[in-house]
Amino acid sequence: MLAKCVGALCILSASLWWSNLQIAKLKARVRQLEAFRLGLRLLAAEVGYTATPLPRALKQVAKQLGVESVSAFFQAVCRNLQEEKFSDATGAWLAAIEAKRENLQLTANDWMILSRAAAGLGGLGRDDQLKQLAAAETQLAAQAAEAAAAFAGSEKMWRYLGILSGLAVVILLL
Repeated sequence: MLAKCVGALCILSASLWWSNLQIAKLKARVRQLEAFRLGLRLLAAEVGYTATPLPRALKQVAKQLGVESVSAFFQAVCRNLQEEKFSDATGAWLAAIEAKRENLQLTANDWMILSRAAAGLGGLGRDDQLKQLAAAETQLAAQAAEAAAAFAGSEKMWRYLGILSGLAVVILLL
């Protein structure tokens, strides 16, 4: 009897852990999108108002971001720019996207917006770069709002799903 109770507790714990993992992924996406929005605004400020060279601007942005995985993305772009195999900032940005894709909880649409943000980065005039960054930031704002709404609507569902699926498995095994 004790073995059945311990087994039931293990199953319930595992299903709750799984549901909390799903909730954490949804929450991380919202945090990361907001951090990318802040990063693009900071980059626009560095490029537009202080006329900081792009590698140094990216390094400054990475230092100011609180989300480690997004900060690592901007650091990767900066490192890529300093390597000779990347001739422009767009290539360095896209290479960082490919390198950091697995470390972030972003969707394909999020990555597409970030990829478009790289178009002309460092190669266009200052005003065009600012417009490009502002457009990407606006699109990320919409994605962040959508992700926050999805998180708010799905959090309870994932919690109940974890509990109920664990209970269902326990009942089936007893």
